[in-house]
Amino acid sequence: MRPGDVDTAFQYLVAQPGVKREIIGVGGAGEFGVGRSVEVARQHSAEVKSLVLLSGETLQDGLQFLRQASQLPGLFVVADDDEYPPTVEAMEWLYITSSSPGKKFVHYSAAQDAPWIWYETSDASKVPAKGGHGTDMFKPHPELPGIIVDWFVTTLIKTPGHAPADALASAAILNQLWTSQGVARVKQQLMEARQRDPQVQLWPEVNVDIIGEDHVRESESEKKAGQVGEARMQIDTAIEIFKLNLLAYPDSADAHYNLADAYLKNGQKDLARQYAEKALAMIDSHKAPLSSWSDTEQRRAEIRSGVQDTLKELNAAH
Repeated sequence: MRPGDVDTAFQYLVAQPGVKREIIGVGGAGEFGVGRSVEVARQHSAEVKSLVLLSGETLQDGLQFLRQASQLPGLFVVADDDEYPPTVEAMEWLYITSSSPGKKFVHYSAAQDAPWIWYETSDASKVPAKGGHGTDMFKPHPELPGIIVDWFVTTLIKTPGHAPADALASAAILNQLWTSQGVARVKQQLMEARQRDPQVQLWPEVNVDIIGEDHVRESESEKKAGQVGEARMQIDTAIEIFKLNLLAYPDSADAHYNLADAYLKNGQKDLARQYAEKALAMIDSHKAPLSSWSDTEQRRAEIRSGVQDTLKELNAAH
């Protein structure tokens, strides 16, 4: 298929009844499918809001586009038993190259990578299928079509042009939180990103939650060991991390509770009460999910109980 044919097909499809031309998802499999999909997204960047790529690669123009397309969520899928090495390495490179924080990498591992063999790719008879290339992955991995559908539902219907932040994609940001002045630097990065895209998320809420809780636990350990100064430093750091998470996820009752609990442990009772009461009101209103990562009734009950315990402790102190 020639590049002109791809654009003709694109124009035909977006002209169909019921298609919202301004919110388009593009997907491709194999070397040509991936390359053509990236090219369509590059040529129609205003309309294409989501990208799905299976088992392929793209050329320099496509790579440069992915480096710049920070607002294009992408799903990248590959399998170790792909019969066309080095497809795995090519897909890893596409994922790494993409500058979008809303990207996801699905990698089906195998006990051994497919062997490197010399072949004429134009002669399919010389390349026996192994079920690991492109849409061939659907048979050994029957959940994959559902993953793709869910991806498009999320990025085209629920939150057009946006996907949840990915922990792998945000590793560089998360690692900064363990460094001196790291919270301030990450906050600045978030504010700059929000100027370009007010809805962007640079990290998963739960990952920063975990980092903050690590500092809380370390503070408790230092306190038991009589290291008052170290304990205070750890809880102060936890508070700054929880404040950062709340800045990113202001509708999360869970994030409010984490901050309330940290303030209580630090003896800042007025602030603890303020955030605990806000968390409880948010939980009871059911206007938003408990957090970006969990909204089960069991989790709601657990956090509600924790908030109530915090308020009881505050009331008992009066």
